[in-house]
Amino acid sequence: MNRTIMRSLFSAALLVLATTAARAEEVTAKSILIAHQSGAAADGIIAMVKNPANTVAVTAGDLVTLRGAGVPEPVMAALEARVAAPTPPADSLQPDDPRLVDLVRLIKSGISESIVAEQVRQSGRAFNLSVNDLLYLKQHGVLETIIGALMATRGTAPMAPVAAAAAPSELSFDGLVEVRSTFFKKNRPGRLIMHGESLAWVDGNDPKNNFEFHISGLEKVWFTCQARTPENYCYQINLQIVKGALYRFRDVNQESGSNTSVVKVMDALRSYFPKVAFGSPDA
Repeated sequence: MNRTIMRSLFSAALLVLATTAARAEEVTAKSILIAHQSGAAADGIIAMVKNPANTVAVTAGDLVTLRGAGVPEPVMAALEARVAAPTPPADSLQPDDPRLVDLVRLIKSGISESIVAEQVRQSGRAFNLSVNDLLYLKQHGVLETIIGALMATRGTAPMAPVAAAAAPSELSFDGLVEVRSTFFKKNRPGRLIMHGESLAWVDGNDPKNNFEFHISGLEKVWFTCQARTPENYCYQINLQIVKGALYRFRDVNQESGSNTSVVKVMDALRSYFPKVAFGSPDA
C-alpha cells in the first residue's frame, strides 16, 4: 500500500471522527502533531478541530509548538478560534502599580472623567503602566482619556537631580483676587510678588491685609479647575502652608474665561521651586 493511499485513508478516518458525535474524542497538541506528521490533509484536521462534539485540549503554549512544527496556518486558525485565552475575573486581577486601585475607586465614586484626568496631571507622579496595569484599568471600565493621562506622566518622576533655575530677585503677578474663607469677608484684589524665596501678597485696597511667607513652608500647591471641553479650565491656585493657613487666589478675569495670571504663578513655582509638592491635597 503506497503512501498516497495511506494518506487518503488517514484523512478519511479523521473526517469520520470529526462528524461522529458518538466517537467524540479529546483533540490534543500531540494528536494534531501526529496527524500532521503522518501526512493527513489540512481539511481533515480542521474538521476534527471544528467538530463541536470534540474537546480541544490545547494551550496557548501548544499553539506556539504546533506552529513551529510546521502545522498549516488554516489548521492553526481553527485551533486559535477554539482556544480562548483565559480572562481572569475583574475582581481577581490586581495591577502591578497599587496606586491604580485607589484611582479606580475614585472613578467609581462618580467623579467625572475630566476631573480625574486633571488630578492625574497635577499629581506630579509618574505612572509607567505595565500590560497587567492596562488590563486592570480596561477591565474596570477606565476610559482611554484617563489611561492617556496616566501614560503621559511616564518619565516625569522622580524628579532628576537637576538644579532649578535661580529665582529672580523680584517677580510680580498682577490680576489676582484673594479668595476669603468666610462668607462675610469680601474677596480682595491685589498681586503676588516673589522675592527670592518668599511670596508676598500686596492688597489692592488696604496695606493692613498684606502678608508674606517663605516658599519652603509650602506643603502643597494645586489648581482648582472646572471641567469643560476640550480641556479643563483652571481658574484658581491654592497654596497650603505647613500646619498653617490656606491661601487661595483666583484670576481677576475668571468670569471672562481668562486664567493667565494663576497659570503664571504656577509656572513660576514649578520652574524655580520644583521640590514643592504639586497636586491635589488628597494625592
